[in-house]
Amino acid sequence: MYDLLLSVHNFVRWFFLAAMAYALFKALKGMSGGLTYTKSDKTASTFLVAAAHSQLLLGLILWFTSPNVEMARANFGLAMKDANLRLQLLEHPLLMIIAVVLIQVGSIQIKKAYADANKHKRALIFFGIALVLVLSRIPWGTTPLFRF
Repeated sequence: MYDLLLSVHNFVRWFFLAAMAYALFKALKGMSGGLTYTKSDKTASTFLVAAAHSQLLLGLILWFTSPNVEMARANFGLAMKDANLRLQLLEHPLLMIIAVVLIQVGSIQIKKAYADANKHKRALIFFGIALVLVLSRIPWGTTPLFRF
C-alpha cells in the first residue's frame, strides 16, 4: 500500500507543478499586460489549490506510514544528522505544508482584491514564493521521475 501511495504522490506532483506553472503564467501575463482577471484565471487558481491539497493529503498519509520516517522518529537526534532522513522527516513535509498554506492564502487574497492588477499581483507573489519552496525541497535525486 505504501509503495502505491508513493507512486501516486510522485506522479501527481507533475500535475501540481503543471497547475503551478499555468497559474503563474496567467498571473504574469495578466499583470504585465494589464488584463482583467477572468474566469480562466480563477480556474487556474482553483486547479492549483486542488492539486496542492491533493498532494498534501497524499504526503501526510505517506509521512505517517513511511518506514523511513518511522525509523527516523524513533531516533530523532540521529535522523537530524542524516541529510536524507532529515529531508524526509522534517524539511520536505514542513516546507510543503508552508507552500500549501501560501497557495491557499494567496487564493483567498486574490478573492479579496478589488482591482484586477492586484489580483494578478497577489497570485504572482503568493504562488511564486510557494513554487520556490516546493522546488527547493522536492527530493529530485532520491525518487524516479515517474514511479509506477
